[in-house]
Amino acid sequence: MLDTSVGFSFVTSIIITTIIYFINRGSNPSEQQNKEKINEAIIICMISFIVILFGKLSLSSMPSSVIVKTSDMKGGQCPF
Repeated sequence: MLDTSVGFSFVTSIIITTIIYFINRGSNPSEQQNKEKINEAIIICMISFIVILFGKLSLSSMPSSVIVKTSDMKGGQCPF
């Protein structure tokens, strides 16, 4: 799960969001403050997921597709 970009991004963003939530939680917050903190945690999770996903995809060394030149194809058959 951690070798794919989506899995790595999901796990990392959940860990970051959990740490930030526990650092910022108060002793006796009101219900409104609790809802605001949960909404902020969801926003942080989505933003960190997107940033980590794009970072992981851009830094990955594996090519995502194979390009075949048309000159390598003979008689309409694939060169594989």
